Amino acid sequence: MAVHLYLVVLGGRMKGCNIELHDVRWVVGESIQDTIKTLKSEWFGDKKGLHIDSYRKILHVDGMSVAVVHSPTVNEPTDEYRLWFVNLGGYSSQSMAEQHEFGIVVASTAQSAKATAKKRWLKGMTQIHKDDLHKINGNPLIDDLLPINGNGRWHIQLTPSTTEVSVSETPDWTGYWLI
Repeated sequence: MAVHLYLVVLGGRMKGCNIELHDVRWVVGESIQDTIKTLKSEWFGDKKGLHIDSYRKILHVDGMSVAVVHSPTVNEPTDEYRLWFVNLGGYSSQSMAEQHEFGIVVASTAQSAKATAKKRWLKGMTQIHKDDLHKINGNPLIDDLLPINGNGRWHIQLTPSTTEVSVSETPDWTGYWLI
């Protein structure tokens, strides 16, 4: 069975917080159920009440097919397209909270990834800025991403998609899944 990349939104609490906290993780597995152990180990807060709010299997991004390949990466050319996780922040006069929108884009550089995200997300917000930007690949020696079980044993392979794929960032599942 094929292994896939998943983008997962976790929710939970931490001692001293007044509101529920959230984090976004990218993990690999044959199914979302296969990623639960990794998700639990990467959560920084209380394990009690930890839950998945949403997830999406990443198969296509920006006209590219996304595959998880079981082999370590080698030093890659710097002009090659890669997957980037981008989290933007912005403000609305209608809300006390900073607004966020995040997702995955294909780009060759961090600056290009940020520019692509700013064109797509947080329409109508002011002071739009990058809160987080991570390259997603799998080799801890060349990437600045957060640790993922399996790092160094797999990498992301992007190939031009042979079918027309929409850029939908709709989750595959949303709700409250206690893990």
